[in-house]
Amino acid sequence: MDIGELTHETLRDLRRERPYPAVSLLLPTTRRAPTSTEDQVRLRNTVAEAKRRLAEDPKVTRSARIDVEARIDAAVKEVDLAHSSDGLLILAAPGEHQVWYLPRTVPQRVVVADTFLTRNLVAARLSEEPYWVLVLSEGETRLWDGAGDHLVETIGNGFPVRPSLPDHEDALPGANFDKVGNHSLTARGEAHVERERQYARTVVGALMPVLDREPRPLYVVGLREQIALLEKLCPRPDAITGRTEQGGAIGLSGHALAEVLRPAFEERRAARQGEVLRRLSDARGQKRFTSGLDEIWQTVRQGRVALLAVEDHYQITARVDGNGGHPVRLEEPTEPLTADPAIREDVVDEIVEAALDNGADVEFVRDDTLAEEDRLAAVLRY
Repeated sequence: MDIGELTHETLRDLRRERPYPAVSLLLPTTRRAPTSTEDQVRLRNTVAEAKRRLAEDPKVTRSARIDVEARIDAAVKEVDLAHSSDGLLILAAPGEHQVWYLPRTVPQRVVVADTFLTRNLVAARLSEEPYWVLVLSEGETRLWDGAGDHLVETIGNGFPVRPSLPDHEDALPGANFDKVGNHSLTARGEAHVERERQYARTVVGALMPVLDREPRPLYVVGLREQIALLEKLCPRPDAITGRTEQGGAIGLSGHALAEVLRPAFEERRAARQGEVLRRLSDARGQKRFTSGLDEIWQTVRQGRVALLAVEDHYQITARVDGNGGHPVRLEEPTEPLTADPAIREDVVDEIVEAALDNGADVEFVRDDTLAEEDRLAAVLRY
């Protein structure tokens, strides 16, 4: 399944406890080289590792092992590496299996527990934040509905918008030139400017009801003059999240348009990460900040965390003492992970799930961003 199909209800169901063993297989895939054999080899190796873990786990009964192995095999048959994204997540437990394509690079690993590994789904859903793309051009303006790299053109509710006059030479935004190429504000030039404004007003008139119904980040693609005029006439110019100054984008496919927008997406993520760091800094000054495994493990279980920030690929294997007591990290386990029921293979995933269950915001930041905070940081409610 694509991450666009992940609803709040589905994620909540995936986080619930399952009959042991619940197996999560995670591996990176190659989006731009679908014919590469590397993904096939990586998938085979990950499946072999999962089956080895099941065979060596004394807590897994023979019937459960046979069931889950069959579920893994069924999931592998459903995998379409020719249409893969940046990562693949296979979930298998007694009686069920799922395949998820992730638009984020992920590490290769196998987790066996009584819950599925869901942190990568949470991170992917954040990166798949829905947005709008407005593509400006001389002859028409198109609106696209986007999520991640998937874009579908919106038809209806006034879109696509075309100039009211059929003569594009008179109605082009950003072209104040007369017939011989002289820049002037003759009567014809003044008429052109007004028609240009009318065209932009029509675009704004169609756009604003869409933003009112479904507020989302808005990316605008077009020539500099076109974007400037739109901003001038738009009653809410702050609704524009990103601006890409490029002409000729009106005929691009959704895939090609996503590539054009990639720098704007990166800017958006950087801005979002900057906002997270600002909130953490403010919380530190207000004495509502905490960091590190032990403190966050406790505060998130107490429901005190308002915002949890986690580095993208941070994972900790730990032994949890007592009934959810202090976790003791195991840098290099000297015994099989399944030998001790107190060992949690990914404590960070449990922290993320607990934060979500208690209504906290969860944000993933680039690796090493929180190096001084032991890779985990939080804003506390109190």
